[in-house]
Amino acid sequence: MTIVTFASVQRLLLALLFAAAAMPLTAAIDPELTEPSDVGRIHLTDGTVIVGVVTGIRDGKVKVQTAFSESALKIPADMVANFEQLQETRLMLKDESLVTLPAIEVVDGALVLESETIALVDIDVMNPEAWEQGRGFKWTGDTSAALAVARGNTDTNELDVAFNTVLKSTKDRYTLNGSIDMDDTGSADSDVRTDTADKWKLLGKYDYYLKNDRNYLGFNLAVEADALADIDIRTYVGPYFGRVLLDNDMISLDGELGLAYVSTEYTKPQIDDFECLDSAGVSRGPKACAFDKKSYGAVNWNLTGESNILGGNSKLYLRHVGIVGTEGTEDVLLKTTAGLSFPLVFGFQAAAEFSIDYDGSLDEEVDQKYSFRVGYAW
Repeated sequence: MTIVTFASVQRLLLALLFAAAAMPLTAAIDPELTEPSDVGRIHLTDGTVIVGVVTGIRDGKVKVQTAFSESALKIPADMVANFEQLQETRLMLKDESLVTLPAIEVVDGALVLESETIALVDIDVMNPEAWEQGRGFKWTGDTSAALAVARGNTDTNELDVAFNTVLKSTKDRYTLNGSIDMDDTGSADSDVRTDTADKWKLLGKYDYYLKNDRNYLGFNLAVEADALADIDIRTYVGPYFGRVLLDNDMISLDGELGLAYVSTEYTKPQIDDFECLDSAGVSRGPKACAFDKKSYGAVNWNLTGESNILGGNSKLYLRHVGIVGTEGTEDVLLKTTAGLSFPLVFGFQAAAEFSIDYDGSLDEEVDQKYSFRVGYAW
């Protein structure tokens, strides 16, 4: 007969407790749970240690994703002293050569290879995309619409659609954007409607980057029409010199300056009072001054910028075009669009936008519009 004593029960309980305590230890050394982790310690030159994952190197900044911040930290490469990451990585150096490594080891600010070291500041891009290696293009763009149908004492219809797309390689860039704006209004008890907007425009640009890729040469061609301004078709074309004025984590801004040839065809004869004066300053009468086409040379400038200064994945944007004729003081065209866009879901976005156009050749020189737009970006 087996006698169960208090001492034997105590020993059994102790054995069970030891077994339970050993289970987490066994799990901790399970080979499946000890796979190499990307999470490591990044040591900075000032003694700071950051626990996180190095997710990128670009423009002299090391991008580190941490558990305490939703947005990645961007640390100047010359401030990074040591880190190790067990992950196959492709690196593009500033001389455009490519290095593929099974793991990254940085010691004293230099990448350690088998037979040499490379300063971290000499790395241009970590895991570059195909277009950054000279293969193909990076394609970005957006399209949006502002639609409105109002019914009441006054009926209003609005159709405003716009798009912008860019193809960019390491050597050149193609830009195409356009818009169409057709609005009308009328009385609820009448079939008569009045157009309040009936215009469209299309702009194409080509840029070729110079040795210093902050500078580029370009050529643009634009075509537009505005029925309410009696403009059947207006074309301007010409070359320009461009420069990346600002390009950092917060703001980007390109500026361009060049020459343009402007040609405008009108739907009905126009009267130019200045042209109606003879050499003595005497009016020759309106019939002598009527014309349905006008062409002139001009100076052309462009500004294109974006900023994420407001945070929250929102974006401020600016597009400005200026054209000033070399002869007539009325030959001035200024087109400015500014707005704030913010993401919705699945690539869709919304934007509050303001646009103002100035045409010195028209009786109503200024045309401005406020709109709320919804679209898709890629």
